[in-house]
Formats: sequence, structure tokens, C-alpha cells
Amino acid sequence: MKTPEEIGRMSPEQLEAESAAQEACVPQDLERRIMETLAADEIASAVPARRPFRQTLWLPLSAVAAAAALFLIFRSATPGRPLRDTYDDPYLAYAEVEKTFRTISDKLSTGTKLVRQARETAGKPREILDKTQSR
Repeated sequence: MKTPEEIGRMSPEQLEAESAAQEACVPQDLERRIMETLAADEIASAVPARRPFRQTLWLPLSAVAAAAALFLIFRSATPGRPLRDTYDDPYLAYAEVEKTFRTISDKLSTGTKLVRQARETAGKPREILDKTQSR
């Protein structure tokens, strides 16, 4: 076997003669595998890009949250225990609702930040693989 330096010094005619003199071991199904790879690449490029995480799961998560809220409302309104007002002052009740929504929003913001960080970290192996395959 020749070194890369020796191959670099050879003329194109010498390279052709050398390659013709040696037997190349080519797999029998090489052409089929190449065609399958090209077809798979075309199919993969025709598939639309995936929607971001938040668009994909927004509707199902909302439905689950609404179902849970309805379950809790109907569960607390059992025939033996009628619903009653917790606050006599509507302004105080409204302030409590705002406080609760603010707490939920803060928790969701924290979770969203964690998901963004995880998405960046999870994307690193894919970037490395793409760079490796493009070489």
C-alpha cells in the first residue's frame, strides 16, 4: 500500500494503472444501498419541519388543565357539601385570584426557561452529528 505522499507524486496515468492492477473489493449490494440512501434523503427532505415544542403540546396540555379544573370543581360540589363563597369582599377575592395567577405564571416561566436550556443542550449532539456527516 502506498503512502499519501507517494500517491500525491504519481501522475494520473500511473494512478489509473495502479488501480487497474489491484482488485477492489466492492460489496455486491452497493448500488442498491446507494439508491436506498438517496431515496431516504429525498423523503427526509420532503417531510415538513417539526413544529416547536410549545406549539405541539399547547392544545393537549390546555385540555388536560381544563379537565382537571372541571374535575376539582365538580368534586368539591358534592350534594352533601354545597359550594360557598370563600371571601365576602369581591375585591379581596379578585386580589387572591390575581395572586394565584401570578404564582402560576412565575412557575411556568421557570419551567419554560428550563425547557429552553434543555432544548439547547439536547440539540448539541445533533449539531455534532450533522457536522460530522457533512465532512
